Amino acid sequence: MIWRKFNGDPIDLPIMEAVESAIKRETDKGFKLKVCIGTDSQVKGSETEFATVIVFLREGHGGFMFIHNEKNKTAVQYQGTHAGRSSEEY
Repeated sequence: MIWRKFNGDPIDLPIMEAVESAIKRETDKGFKLKVCIGTDSQVKGSETEFATVIVFLREGHGGFMFIHNEKNKTAVQYQGTHAGRSSEEY
């Protein structure tokens, strides 16, 4: 997985090390942190785009985030029903 900062700079460490380092650095500076992890996806035709973020909020002092984006091709297969019949009955 390729992770980056919000400004586009790549994160060269494994993500677990980068998160641990960020938490240690910010708490050593005296900041109270909240760490939130979120993900979302969006389907565009035959592609699904996924985004995952790790957000570090410094209480009263803004925040920063690490971001990962990924696109996957999806195979769409219709298996619908119509008026109680399966598509195989047509």
